[in-house]
Amino acid sequence: MQENTLLRVKGLYTSFASDGRKDRATAVNGVDLTIPRRKTVGLVGESGCGKSVTALSIMGLLADNGRVDAGKALFNGEDLLALSDREMRKIRGNRISMIFQEPMTSLNPVLTVGRQISEALRLHSDISSREAKQKCIEILDKVGIPEPEKRFVCYPHQLSGGLRQRVMIGMAMVLKPDLLIADEPTTALDVSIEAQILRLMRGLQEEEGTSILMITHNLGVVAEICDEVYVMYAGEVVERADVFTLFRECAHPYTRGLMASLPRMRAKGEKLYNIRGTVPNLRAMPAGCRFSPRCDFACEKCRREKPPLEDLGNGHLCRCFFPEKGGDTL
Repeated sequence: MQENTLLRVKGLYTSFASDGRKDRATAVNGVDLTIPRRKTVGLVGESGCGKSVTALSIMGLLADNGRVDAGKALFNGEDLLALSDREMRKIRGNRISMIFQEPMTSLNPVLTVGRQISEALRLHSDISSREAKQKCIEILDKVGIPEPEKRFVCYPHQLSGGLRQRVMIGMAMVLKPDLLIADEPTTALDVSIEAQILRLMRGLQEEEGTSILMITHNLGVVAEICDEVYVMYAGEVVERADVFTLFRECAHPYTRGLMASLPRMRAKGEKLYNIRGTVPNLRAMPAGCRFSPRCDFACEKCRREKPPLEDLGNGHLCRCFFPEKGGDTL
């Protein structure tokens, strides 16, 4: 099992300070996560559930007010959380790359996109400027950017949101990393380009053995590309299963609610199901199960006690006192 594991996150706790308060708000609460080699793992949940913070914690890219309080992130057996920033710079962009959620704030506005991609190549590999430029143009073409030679000398503001997103994807993939963390990589793209990008990711995985952590709201993308899925809610993993089990037999009420919210051809004219309420404030978490205020099946025990993450069999984990396998039966 250890030989087949590329990254294992154990007991990750991440908190943030805000508003001059002494107490800190915990955004990631004891997350365990395993990414096997040559596999794609999905991380899903609503905004504010801690998905991106988990990824930024692993990468060592938290904001100044963020802090990893506990946990390990074992990458090929090496704890990333124990490395210095200098040591992490050798890994980031080379062995681990990340596609960020908002390209306009991630790309440098005063440098051309070609220079930004070339910089990563020159920093982590021994190639000439001409070779770096050629590789950049090739990757821009692969991610579906028209006239890549012309786009190479463009600045980020000269590109549309979709093109900037494709530049970010190309930058993350150009060095063929061991692990690619993709944070909502297809949000700004139309369905045809989305399909092209997913094919490109699968090709990278097949050719280079790259593992992928796919952070997304899009359950269609999860079904298309993921092998295993973790569902996060309010900073915790509430369910984990292989992709087939999750779509056929999801057991947590939150996961079942997400599945029931998907539009269906056969349900023409019917109102879409929605999970009532919102994700709780980090400083005002419920005492028991964090999902209990929004759960249609919560009882007094749920409101009072915190359920453990239990194995339902074959590695299917669920954080619920009364798990009910049944997919989208809500």
